[in-house]
Amino acid sequence: MGLLNERRHREKAQTREQIGGNPKTKMSPLHFVQWLNETPWSVFLRESDWPFAVIETVHILGLGLSVGTIMWVDLRLVGLAMRRHRTSDVISQLEPWAIGGFIVMIISGALLLSAEPLKCYTRLSFRLKVVMLILAGLNFLYFDTRVRPSLTSYDEAVTLPWRARMVGYLSLALWLGIIFCGRWMAYF
Repeated sequence: MGLLNERRHREKAQTREQIGGNPKTKMSPLHFVQWLNETPWSVFLRESDWPFAVIETVHILGLGLSVGTIMWVDLRLVGLAMRRHRTSDVISQLEPWAIGGFIVMIISGALLLSAEPLKCYTRLSFRLKVVMLILAGLNFLYFDTRVRPSLTSYDEAVTLPWRARMVGYLSLALWLGIIFCGRWMAYF
């Protein structure tokens, strides 16, 4: 019993040291991903019959709800859809749905990532997807802080100011790229 406790104590100390103790032995991102890949949770999600399929289905439904509504807003911003509707009305009616779908998409995406962390870490498509997600977030932040406050003065306009159109086109391109990279990850 004493040997077993001593061994466990050494293993815990070694793990603590790898995670953040000694700077010479810090855990690299690859080591962390390898560790995460071998956790019981990750193995369960990856190797069980139903969990991964259910999570992926929920992820795709969240994606459809979020990106689908975001694209309608983007199409209004660029002047290709709902031109007779006030921009502020379109945004206020669709935004709650986009946020709800985005929350579902992020949670289910994190679960998918925890199921296959090593696969994701080694794929260029995943890295591109993460970069585009960050850019989409920055684009939304720019829209929310710089463009949205002045949109009410253009509510009835068919053609919105160039900044609003730029945000819409960039958002459309980024979300199509994110979807493409997500599909690319699944098959290559």
